[in-house]
Amino acid sequence: MIIHPVGIEGFLHMNSHTIPKTKVETLETDKGASTESTSATSKKKNTTSLSDSVVKKIQEMAQEGATKSVYMGNDYVSYINSYKKHVSPDRSKLISLMTPILMKARYTNGLPYFFRITGLPFTGQMCVGTTGSSMFIYDQNGDEVLSYSPNTGWAEGHTKAEDQFYDETTAIYHEAYIAARADMKA
Repeated sequence: MIIHPVGIEGFLHMNSHTIPKTKVETLETDKGASTESTSATSKKKNTTSLSDSVVKKIQEMAQEGATKSVYMGNDYVSYINSYKKHVSPDRSKLISLMTPILMKARYTNGLPYFFRITGLPFTGQMCVGTTGSSMFIYDQNGDEVLSYSPNTGWAEGHTKAEDQFYDETTAIYHEAYIAARADMKA
Protein backbone atom coordinates (compact mmCIF):
# COMPACT_ATOMS: atom_id res chain seq x y z
CA MET A 1 0.00 0.00 0.00
CA ILE A 2 1.30 3.43 -0.92
CA ILE A 3 0.22 6.65 0.72
CA HIS A 4 0.61 9.76 -1.40
CA PRO A 5 0.78 13.15 0.27
CA VAL A 6 -1.44 15.82 -1.22
CA GLY A 7 -1.59 19.54 -0.73
CA ILE A 8 -4.44 21.13 1.14
CA GLU A 9 -6.07 22.14 -2.14
CA GLY A 10 -6.10 18.53 -3.37
CA PHE A 11 -7.42 17.30 -0.05
CA LEU A 12 -10.24 19.82 0.01
CA HIS A 13 -11.16 18.88 -3.56
CA MET A 14 -11.17 15.15 -2.78
CA ASN A 15 -13.24 15.59 0.38
CA SER A 16 -15.56 18.21 -0.98
CA HIS A 17 -19.16 17.75 0.08
CA THR A 18 -20.17 18.74 -3.44
CA ILE A 19 -19.07 15.42 -4.91
CA PRO A 20 -22.17 13.61 -6.23
CA LYS A 21 -23.44 11.17 -3.64
CA THR A 22 -23.75 7.52 -4.56
CA LYS A 23 -26.84 5.50 -3.76
CA VAL A 24 -26.68 2.74 -1.24
CA GLU A 25 -25.56 -0.30 -3.16
CA THR A 26 -27.63 -3.44 -3.00
CA LEU A 27 -26.84 -7.00 -3.90
CA GLU A 28 -27.51 -7.81 -7.52
CA THR A 29 -28.96 -11.13 -6.45
CA ASP A 30 -31.67 -9.30 -4.50
CA LYS A 31 -32.87 -7.22 -7.46
CA GLY A 32 -36.18 -8.01 -9.09
CA ALA A 33 -37.63 -10.23 -6.39
CA SER A 34 -41.41 -10.27 -6.15
CA THR A 35 -43.26 -8.64 -3.28
CA GLU A 36 -46.47 -10.67 -2.88
CA SER A 37 -48.01 -10.48 0.59
CA THR A 38 -51.38 -9.93 2.19
CA SER A 39 -50.22 -7.04 4.35
CA ALA A 40 -51.18 -3.53 3.27
CA THR A 41 -47.61 -2.34 3.82
CA SER A 42 -46.27 -4.97 1.40
CA LYS A 43 -48.53 -3.76 -1.38
CA LYS A 44 -46.89 -0.34 -1.40
CA LYS A 45 -44.31 0.30 -4.08
CA ASN A 46 -40.74 0.12 -2.84
CA THR A 47 -39.32 3.66 -2.97
CA THR A 48 -36.22 2.94 -0.88
CA SER A 49 -32.70 2.24 -2.06
CA LEU A 50 -33.11 -1.33 -0.79
CA SER A 51 -34.01 -4.23 -3.05
CA ASP A 52 -37.54 -5.63 -3.06
CA SER A 53 -36.45 -8.91 -1.46
CA VAL A 54 -34.76 -7.11 1.44
CA VAL A 55 -37.87 -4.98 2.01
CA LYS A 56 -40.02 -8.12 1.92
CA LYS A 57 -37.75 -9.92 4.40
CA ILE A 58 -37.86 -6.95 6.81
CA GLN A 59 -41.66 -6.83 6.55
CA GLU A 60 -41.88 -10.57 7.24
CA MET A 61 -39.65 -10.20 10.29
CA ALA A 62 -41.80 -7.31 11.53
CA GLN A 63 -44.94 -9.44 11.16
CA GLU A 64 -43.28 -12.32 13.04
CA GLY A 65 -42.17 -9.89 15.73
CA ALA A 66 -45.68 -8.48 16.04
CA THR A 67 -47.14 -11.96 16.60
CA LYS A 68 -44.53 -12.58 19.33
CA SER A 69 -44.87 -9.01 20.72
CA VAL A 70 -41.14 -8.47 20.18
CA TYR A 71 -40.05 -5.25 18.48
CA MET A 72 -36.84 -5.65 16.44
CA GLY A 73 -35.78 -8.97 17.93
CA ASN A 74 -32.42 -10.69 17.66
CA ASP A 75 -33.18 -12.23 14.25
CA TYR A 76 -33.91 -8.80 12.79
CA VAL A 77 -30.79 -7.25 14.32
CA SER A 78 -28.63 -10.12 13.00
CA TYR A 79 -30.13 -9.79 9.51
CA ILE A 80 -29.61 -6.01 9.40
CA ASN A 81 -26.03 -6.29 10.65
CA SER A 82 -25.20 -8.97 8.07
CA TYR A 83 -26.70 -6.87 5.26
CA LYS A 84 -25.05 -3.66 6.51
CA LYS A 85 -21.66 -4.90 5.30
CA HIS A 86 -22.82 -4.10 1.76
CA VAL A 87 -23.17 -0.39 2.55
CA SER A 88 -20.38 0.03 5.11
CA PRO A 89 -16.68 0.51 4.40
CA ASP A 90 -14.38 -2.28 5.57
CA ARG A 91 -13.18 -0.53 8.72
CA SER A 92 -11.20 -3.49 10.04
CA LYS A 93 -9.16 -3.53 6.82
CA LEU A 94 -8.54 0.20 7.10
CA ILE A 95 -7.44 -0.16 10.72
CA SER A 96 -5.04 -2.98 9.85
CA LEU A 97 -3.59 -0.92 6.98
CA MET A 98 -3.28 2.36 8.85
CA THR A 99 -2.12 1.29 12.33
CA PRO A 100 1.47 0.43 11.30
CA ILE A 101 1.72 3.73 9.41
CA LEU A 102 0.39 5.62 12.40
CA MET A 103 2.91 3.97 14.71
CA LYS A 104 5.82 4.90 12.40
CA ALA A 105 4.63 8.46 11.77
CA ARG A 106 7.14 11.29 12.10
CA TYR A 107 6.69 14.28 14.36
CA THR A 108 4.86 17.12 12.54
CA ASN A 109 4.57 19.55 15.47
CA GLY A 110 0.82 18.98 15.38
CA LEU A 111 0.48 20.21 11.80
CA PRO A 112 -1.90 18.16 9.64
CA TYR A 113 -0.48 15.88 6.98
CA PHE A 114 -3.02 15.10 4.25
CA PHE A 115 -2.85 11.89 2.22
CA ARG A 116 -4.83 9.54 0.03
CA ILE A 117 -4.67 5.78 0.07
CA THR A 118 -3.75 4.33 -3.31
CA GLY A 119 -6.24 1.80 -4.62
CA LEU A 120 -8.91 2.65 -2.06
CA PRO A 121 -11.51 5.45 -2.14
CA PHE A 122 -10.25 7.04 1.07
CA THR A 123 -8.30 10.11 2.06
CA GLY A 124 -6.92 11.05 5.43
CA GLN A 125 -5.32 13.51 7.74
CA MET A 126 -2.62 12.70 10.27
CA CYS A 127 -1.11 14.87 12.99
CA VAL A 128 1.79 13.94 15.23
CA GLY A 129 2.39 16.26 18.15
CA THR A 130 3.78 16.15 21.66
CA THR A 131 0.66 14.44 23.01
CA GLY A 132 0.70 11.66 20.42
CA SER A 133 -0.63 10.82 16.98
CA SER A 134 -4.10 11.37 15.60
CA MET A 135 -5.58 10.26 12.30
CA PHE A 136 -8.84 10.83 10.46
CA ILE A 137 -9.97 8.73 7.47
CA TYR A 138 -12.65 10.03 5.07
CA ASP A 139 -14.62 8.31 2.31
CA GLN A 140 -15.14 9.71 -1.21
CA ASN A 141 -18.10 11.80 0.02
CA GLY A 142 -16.12 13.49 2.77
CA ASP A 143 -17.72 11.46 5.58
CA GLU A 144 -15.41 10.57 8.44
CA VAL A 145 -15.20 6.78 8.48
CA LEU A 146 -12.57 6.31 11.20
CA SER A 147 -10.60 8.43 13.62
CA TYR A 148 -7.75 7.68 15.96
CA SER A 149 -6.54 9.56 19.00
CA PRO A 150 -4.15 8.44 21.73
CA ASN A 151 -6.86 8.83 24.39
CA THR A 152 -9.65 6.84 22.71
CA GLY A 153 -7.92 4.66 20.12
CA TRP A 154 -9.85 3.88 16.93
CA ALA A 155 -13.41 5.20 16.73
CA GLU A 156 -15.95 4.59 13.96
CA GLY A 157 -17.87 7.36 12.27
CA HIS A 158 -21.16 6.78 10.47
CA THR A 159 -21.38 7.55 6.77
CA LYS A 160 -24.43 9.10 5.14
CA ALA A 161 -25.05 5.80 3.33
CA GLU A 162 -25.13 3.92 6.64
CA ASP A 163 -27.45 6.50 8.19
CA GLN A 164 -29.76 6.24 5.17
CA PHE A 165 -29.70 2.44 5.45
CA TYR A 166 -30.67 2.52 9.13
CA ASP A 167 -33.37 5.13 8.53
CA GLU A 168 -34.93 3.11 5.70
CA THR A 169 -34.79 -0.28 7.41
CA THR A 170 -36.17 1.11 10.67
CA ALA A 171 -39.02 2.88 8.87
CA ILE A 172 -39.94 -0.26 6.90
CA TYR A 173 -39.88 -2.43 10.02
CA HIS A 174 -41.86 0.06 12.11
CA GLU A 175 -44.55 0.51 9.46
CA ALA A 176 -44.94 -3.25 8.96
CA TYR A 177 -44.94 -3.92 12.72
CA ILE A 178 -47.65 -1.30 13.39
CA ALA A 179 -49.77 -2.65 10.50
CA ALA A 180 -49.41 -6.23 11.74
CA ARG A 181 -50.39 -5.22 15.28
CA ALA A 182 -53.43 -3.36 13.89
CA ASP A 183 -54.42 -6.46 11.86
CA MET A 184 -54.17 -8.58 15.01
CA LYS A 185 -56.46 -6.22 16.94
CA ALA A 186 -59.04 -6.12 14.14
